[in-house]
Amino acid sequence: MIGMNNNWKKMLGVVLVLSLFLVVVGCFNYKDTKSTQPSDADVVKEIAKVEQEVSAKAVAAPEAKLAEAKTEVAAPKASSEKTVEQTVPLEKPTEVKVDEKVNSKSAADDELQTVTVKENERIKLNAQITDPDKDMINFSFSKPLNEFGEWKTNYGDAGEYVTVLTATDGKLTSTKKIKVVVQRVNMPPTIELVQTINANEGEVVKFVPKVEDPNNDAVTVTVSEPLKSGVWNTDHTSAGEYNIKVTATDGELTSEKSFKVIIHDVNVPPEINGISDLTVKEGELVTLKPVVTDLDSADTVKVTISNPVGDDGVWQTTYTDHGDYTVTVTADDGKAKVSKQVKLTVQDVNMPPEIVKVSLQK
Repeated sequence: MIGMNNNWKKMLGVVLVLSLFLVVVGCFNYKDTKSTQPSDADVVKEIAKVEQEVSAKAVAAPEAKLAEAKTEVAAPKASSEKTVEQTVPLEKPTEVKVDEKVNSKSAADDELQTVTVKENERIKLNAQITDPDKDMINFSFSKPLNEFGEWKTNYGDAGEYVTVLTATDGKLTSTKKIKVVVQRVNMPPTIELVQTINANEGEVVKFVPKVEDPNNDAVTVTVSEPLKSGVWNTDHTSAGEYNIKVTATDGELTSEKSFKVIIHDVNVPPEINGISDLTVKEGELVTLKPVVTDLDSADTVKVTISNPVGDDGVWQTTYTDHGDYTVTVTADDGKAKVSKQVKLTVQDVNMPPEIVKVSLQK
């Protein structure tokens, strides 16, 4: 009410000032009859306008006071609920085993904070957490990270994972989900190094390459000849040095490794054939023609035949040569000697006496 009286007093004062202004103007216009005088209607309008302005101010003032009072009463009290502010930046750095991937994707996943790394990278999430009450906070991350937010990824871990950061002051708990995206990094297959393989002629050489793929991709492996099938039966012609190439591919990347296989020469002695025990009569021709072969085609074989036949293999017997003989045929390739014996029988042939000459005895 006090406020209302003050406003009316102000309004009356304005009316008095306006009236005084009209009197002065009237006096001034009296001296100059040609100047324009305001009409009564104009004065009434002016007074009504002033009264309307004063009334509006009088009404607005209490409403402003009332609104101010309401504002003071409605001011909210400070909330006792604890909030956690957190950022999760990437750092470098302890090794953690992968537990489970996110197999299904929901619309909410798109709103998660996302951390992206590549396979075989080491990651660490740093949580920045505040508590308005300055309480001590304990926090931890869920798998696939360890409780400290660390994870050493490996090849084959590509996929999307959700880890939950949990922070508590012992009374209230806050959580935040973070999506970890591990991008695939294709690596070529690895071929175990093979040392030189040594073998002798006539031995069986077996070889199975050991190949692994870091991404567990399907791998196609090929081996060059003569070990393409993985088994090689060597023979007397296999001596030499061979370069073997192993190739492994996952369809995108290819690896190659080479090694040597050395087959050592194993000498094969000559073989003697085409001769057997022989019986002839005195006066007949003895002929021996041994057939000598050597599987090592590069070898030079020397053949010898013992007496009484000789190296040429021919013996002309006489009537005094009857008896049994052992003839030895020898083949020598410079590395090995092979001998074969032949039993030769020369049968006695009785011949009549031969009168050579008759002369006078003195």
